Amino acid sequence: MFCVTREIDFCYGHRLINYVGKCQHLHGHDAMAEIELAASKLDDRGMVIDFGDIKRDIKQWIDDFLDHKMLLHQDDPMVAVWKNE
Repeated sequence: MFCVTREIDFCYGHRLINYVGKCQHLHGHDAMAEIELAASKLDDRGMVIDFGDIKRDIKQWIDDFLDHKMLLHQDDPMVAVWKNE
């Protein structure tokens, strides 16, 4: 088995509902997604996958849907506020 791993950094905001403490307030975090792909054999270039393909597909998805986004629980009252923007 051949494996390749790529780390992708991103930032996001959130808060905890039904919680008493600092994390009940909107705040942000730096995060890192570790992407590991495996293949039973290498392609004709001797690769599991080209890092450019990971960047184009997976990093682009993270940039579009997670990076600098507010990630809230579906029951958080702030969801309705942001939907009405």
